[in-house]
Amino acid sequence: MEIALTDLRILNQKVYRRFLEPVGEKYGLNRAELDVLLFLANNPGYDTATDIVEYRGLVKSHVSAAVAKLEERGLLTRSFQNGNRRTVHLTLTEEATPIVEEGRRGQEEYVKILHQGISDEEMDLLKSILKKIMMNVQDVKED
Repeated sequence: MEIALTDLRILNQKVYRRFLEPVGEKYGLNRAELDVLLFLANNPGYDTATDIVEYRGLVKSHVSAAVAKLEERGLLTRSFQNGNRRTVHLTLTEEATPIVEEGRRGQEEYVKILHQGISDEEMDLLKSILKKIMMNVQDVKED
């Protein structure tokens, strides 16, 4: 069976969604809102909407709408740092903690499915190959 990367990406997104949809439904969050919360929780130091758009690959308008709604619900706050009034930093509030914890459990279950039947040696080889692919892509991006 030949594996197409686009098919793998689509299937991967469907499986990931299956583990996180119950969390979103329980707390009344859409996918973008939950993605924003989990990105901020899982990526310390990357705390701007621009970071979320760039590293998570979400649409800018979806991130903006999600941030506004999450702030309105008291799940995150916006602030400026070091006198820089151009960059808004996002911080999760205590109210977001149970949502993040459940979301992370969903992510952990998803990762277990991905790693099922794969040896440590195979995982190391995969990481090595993906690192090389990433470097190849970055080389083209920088041209």
